[in-house]
Amino acid sequence: MERPSCPRCRTRLEYRMEAEIGDGSRRVIRYYYRCPRCGYRIYDSVIVVKKNGSKTILELTEPIYAVARRIAIH
Repeated sequence: MERPSCPRCRTRLEYRMEAEIGDGSRRVIRYYYRCPRCGYRIYDSVIVVKKNGSKTILELTEPIYAVARRIAIH
């Protein structure tokens, strides 16, 4: 599969992942394409992990299509 190009400068985008560790009950994982030249980002998906007592809740978001799904894991 060919990597997409940056809409600003036409450089090939790199696929990256970053994890944000908030307080003990919430974490955010982001998958995105990033331009190494100008820093432009296109988010592919975002996963929010929350703890609610004995349950772990995953919120999966696909920003491109604006689709959000919620899954509870016991």
